[in-house]
Amino acid sequence: MLLENFEKFVFEKYRDNNEFDEFLKDDLEFDLELERENEFLISQKPVEEMSDENVLDYLEEINLYEPLTEEEYEEFTDNLEDEEAKEKIIVDNFTEIAKIALYFLRDGIEYLELIQEGVMGAVEAINRYSYDNGNIKKYIKIWAGRQMSFYIEERFEQMKQEFLYYFTKTHMDDVEITNEEKEQKIKKLESLSIDDVAFTLSKNEIKAIEYYFGLGLDKRYSIFEIEQEMKLEKNQGEPLFSMALAKISSRDGRMFSL
Repeated sequence: MLLENFEKFVFEKYRDNNEFDEFLKDDLEFDLELERENEFLISQKPVEEMSDENVLDYLEEINLYEPLTEEEYEEFTDNLEDEEAKEKIIVDNFTEIAKIALYFLRDGIEYLELIQEGVMGAVEAINRYSYDNGNIKKYIKIWAGRQMSFYIEERFEQMKQEFLYYFTKTHMDDVEITNEEKEQKIKKLESLSIDDVAFTLSKNEIKAIEYYFGLGLDKRYSIFEIEQEMKLEKNQGEPLFSMALAKISSRDGRMFSL
């Protein structure tokens, strides 16, 4: 299921954790595809440089973890009552969660916060998992994506309500707009949905981050190798990667402008 369809699906039908868990047991073929329908809705906000170096530090740090072998993964999955086994599997999924967050990330959301939400979703998955749920890696991915979706929706509704409160409760003498302008802004706010909030990264920017940090891959790629893999012209890889890194490191909290 494409990302935006997945978001609508869980928003409208599966907000309850137990009901969602039962749905996944009944439909083992269900999956979250890391593909977006609205690739045209990409953020156009100007970004000049990184404002949060913790993002770079985090992506470098999770690359230091040695991935579990298939045998280790099976062993730990057989012992999920053990807290250490759970932790090993969660840590092994850090790079996958970081990758998923690149696709979900929208304006007004901080990348590291979204990753943290994904980790919370992964913990929920591990605590619920049984062999009736099928592939554990896919199960974790779905729960991580669901948690990210709810977090983005919550932030959107919170910001929307804050703006509505400001425009409805603030005295006109305190703002430099006319009554007509105020009413127009309120109408625009009321009509906004999460679908109007731009995604932070383009498909190529996501791929550049994935290749450079080896997210979901068997190795990390140099800028030169990224240009080859993505069939870019010479010297296009560096600015593409730098822009993508700057975007996910931005602390600009605006989801939308009025």
